[in-house]
This record gives sequence, C-alpha cells and structure tokens, in this order.
Amino acid sequence: ECRELNHRFITFNTHHRPYIMLKWCQTANGFLDDHHRPVMLSTPFTQMLTHKLRAEYDAILVGRVTDERDHPRLDTRLWSGQSPRRIVLSHSSQHDSAQSVIPQLMADLYADGVQSLLVEGGAATHASFIEAKLWDELRVETSPLTVAGGTHAPDIPSCATLVSQKIWDGNVIRLFRRS
Repeated sequence: ECRELNHRFITFNTHHRPYIMLKWCQTANGFLDDHHRPVMLSTPFTQMLTHKLRAEYDAILVGRVTDERDHPRLDTRLWSGQSPRRIVLSHSSQHDSAQSVIPQLMADLYADGVQSLLVEGGAATHASFIEAKLWDELRVETSPLTVAGGTHAPDIPSCATLVSQKIWDGNVIRLFRRS
C-alpha cells in the first residue's frame, strides 16, 4: 500500500527520472488518426477525464510532429487545477534521434524536480519511450470508430499488465502497468 501511494516519489528517487505515463487514444482498428489527419476519438466526457489526468502530472510531452500537426494546448481547461509544464520533444539536428534526446531530457527533468511526466504522443514519440523502457503506466482509450488507414497506434508491450478497464460513452479506457 505504501509503494502504491508513493509510486511517483519512489520512481523519482530510485530511478532518477519522473514517473512516466504514456497516453493515447486510438480507433477500434488501431489507428491514431485518419490518413494522417487529426480525428476526434475522445468523447466530451473522456476529454474531461484527460484534463483531470493532466492536472495530476507535473509535465506533459508531445513530439514535434504532433505539435505541428495538431497544435495541442496541453492544458487543463476542462478541469480545475494547474496545467502541467508543456514540453515538445524535437531534435536539434537530423543526426539526433529520440533515443539520444530522451535520456538527456530525463536527466534535465530529474534535475528540475519534475516527479511525473504524461506523454501524449504521437506514435514515434510513444515508440521511443517504449523502446527505451521509459514508462511506468500506459493509458489507452479506444473509440468504437474505425478508419481505413493512418498512423498505427503503438503495440502494447509484452511486459504491460492490465490493471483496469472502464467504458465511458462507448470508449474503452484501459490502464496498464509495467510488470
């Protein structure tokens, strides 16, 4: 119970990085968008739940492509509470990769005292965090909507354990923890 209650603090002090949740919303057939164009998959209620979640995190991160394509506000406008620190993961040159930038980012966030990080994507950003094994929880919202193509959602890693599943307005929200 103590570990559960203090999981962010323990991760921060044990691993010298923030506690990391990867969050995405996908179609029923596993896409993040509709032919690389934004599509609204969340319902008004699940959007409010996302804003509530954001209020519980110190920082929020998206990749450069998501920032340029979607222009997300990444705030808590649908929930009371402080908006998390906004971070856009970009590469300083074409020689940099997310795998080389993310460890430095984790060190910087640790040095700044950021205990929790919510990663809202996109696909390449999520894949980079999954490949680097830099995640503690996954929150996957699945809409009943299907599309004919687009950006594939990340695969759930084999070390992920389902801890809860809820249905809100027809969307399924599953929470996984690293085992």
